[in-house]
Amino acid sequence: MSSNIVDSLRLATNQCNIYGGFFVFFTGMIGNILNVIIFTSLKTFRETSAAFYMNVTSAVNIFQLVVGLLSRILITGYDIDPTKTSSVLCKARQFTLVTTMLIIFSCMCFAAIDQFLLLTNRWRHLCSLQVASRLVIVAFIVWFLHGIPIFIFLDLYPSLEGGEISCSVINTGYSNYYSLFLFPVLLGILPLIVRITFGLLAFIRVRQLHNRQIPIVRLERDKQLTAMVLVEVGFDVIVTLPYSIYNYWYSNAVTFSDSISITQKQLIISITRIIFYGNFSIPFYIYCCVSPRFRRQLVYVLINIHRKHWQGRLNRHQMNRIAPR
Repeated sequence: MSSNIVDSLRLATNQCNIYGGFFVFFTGMIGNILNVIIFTSLKTFRETSAAFYMNVTSAVNIFQLVVGLLSRILITGYDIDPTKTSSVLCKARQFTLVTTMLIIFSCMCFAAIDQFLLLTNRWRHLCSLQVASRLVIVAFIVWFLHGIPIFIFLDLYPSLEGGEISCSVINTGYSNYYSLFLFPVLLGILPLIVRITFGLLAFIRVRQLHNRQIPIVRLERDKQLTAMVLVEVGFDVIVTLPYSIYNYWYSNAVTFSDSISITQKQLIISITRIIFYGNFSIPFYIYCCVSPRFRRQLVYVLINIHRKHWQGRLNRHQMNRIAPR
């Protein structure tokens, strides 16, 4: 009886990884590509530092989905795991996974802070593309340096559970940092606190601007970006907390001794992990739901800019083909 339950749970875990993973992957790839197209095509976004952070986030999200989620689908869904046979791939995958996550969450925090500072007269001068580009460069450098120990302390090592070779942390101190601080704090609660705090402050501030003489274009843009940032923060709280709480706090506090409880744990981790990847796949759809202006901008970019661009290239190509030689 217990073996049937275990087999059913393993099948459910496998199906969750494959179907849930591919759904999140493809929706995320489409959404992030459209985000990059919109943020780089419209002048109102190209000149806004908060949109610059959101654009960088969308671009790095693509790498996170490919390196993190797609490889996870292959590993857990199809048992295709080259990190078990190659030390280089083991270290490179984990380095890219952690570094891109840290860059993404840093840019999300920058966007929330920037949107609040933009609405204040005293600190508004800090919200420039020059400052934003420097902060992004610093974030890349810091988190790339932060990832160097991964190449030192990660390697192929027999797992404690079954003795199989796996990509594991081989240093006790770094293992504690990895499981007790990096994921639950740096990639969990800390960015959420920063984004919630400054998102709410920006929301309060933008409501106060109604009573002041603010140019209507600037006011609408500030309201749009504030709403996009704030709702995205609320969604990320929902998708981040279940994975962080269960995987890094509850699982470390509870001992799973029998096979049924172990497979139940694997299923819950798979479900919460897929939900967690919503951080990197859903922003575009949040922006579309929250902002009617963003939906109009999407239609304008796809139809009025890019369709006319490709239509013009096609017409020129046809004219060149029929031109007399």
